Amino acid sequence: MADTLGVAVHGLGWVSTEHIRAYMKNPATQVTALCSRRPDAARRIASEMGLGDVRIVSDYGDLTSDPNVQAISLCSPPNQHPTETIAAAGAGKHVLIEKAAANDLASLRAMAEAVRRSGVRTVVSFVLHWNPEFMWIRSMMDKEAIGKVFYAEVDYWHNIGPQYRQYEWNVKKEIAGSVLLSAGCHAVDALRYLTGDEVVEVAAYSNKINPDYEYDTNLVGILTMASGAIAKVSASFDVQCPYALNIDLLGDKGAIRDNRIFAKEFFAGQTGWMDTPTIRPDSGDVTHHPFEGEVDHFVDCILTGKESHVNLADAVKTHEVCLALDHAAATGKHVRLAELEAVL
Repeated sequence: MADTLGVAVHGLGWVSTEHIRAYMKNPATQVTALCSRRPDAARRIASEMGLGDVRIVSDYGDLTSDPNVQAISLCSPPNQHPTETIAAAGAGKHVLIEKAAANDLASLRAMAEAVRRSGVRTVVSFVLHWNPEFMWIRSMMDKEAIGKVFYAEVDYWHNIGPQYRQYEWNVKKEIAGSVLLSAGCHAVDALRYLTGDEVVEVAAYSNKINPDYEYDTNLVGILTMASGAIAKVSASFDVQCPYALNIDLLGDKGAIRDNRIFAKEFFAGQTGWMDTPTIRPDSGDVTHHPFEGEVDHFVDCILTGKESHVNLADAVKTHEVCLALDHAAATGKHVRLAELEAVL
């Protein structure tokens, strides 16, 4: 493999500039191509970011056939990701996929199979894995500071209205899928990642306030986990407060509430909540998200040949939970994950 990986970024919306910045900071990568249906906008972005000699294309096929491109970041709308991922994998290109990876189960299965056959490396952009609060919570869980979790809650509350740059397409069910697939999947992913547990069965309810949306924009789900724990996830686009990703983990030896912990056996002599000064996941602005850590991880997986802990195969499990919750909310029925294929 060449000393420098050639990387292409496809889809030049808001999040794409953070992918580009992260690749520019990584010494093992060079952004060699940008793909957009608006070449003039692509050239402007390339100039503003100082990319220099970068290829501008409007046809995605030009990326998958380019021998100077070894990896592609998919920053296109979610409903395009399945065909784009399958094409990239078929061409032997590694893929970083913005979430949602797909909006339906059949597409997820086809993508996963294409990646399995090709052997390319994938990362699905659950970028909060590299947020310092997430990293701190995971380290506390790995040390069993609060013991065995028996109850967990994670909420994704983000007012995605006309002021938000992806609003024009985010309101459309065909493109964005649902409140969970569009963004609330961060809460589902966090539940799985931070507890290390898997969802067995779900029930859910949903509603909406904003009539622009073609799907319900507020959902709450109740879940049972493989360990026997119970959990709650919620997502809201109608919330009238600053962005919040709330995390509550109750264990048999203590508890974590966001960046606070009470674990009197782990911290000898503790008599009250301990606040950990850290960077919290408290903004929906993509410039606040740790894309540099995510991209460095993606590149390391490519160079070393190791699989990511947040590869497509793992992300499929998060998406399955989202689809199960959506179906439960739509039908009023409990959904077992083992029966999801038959239900959908």
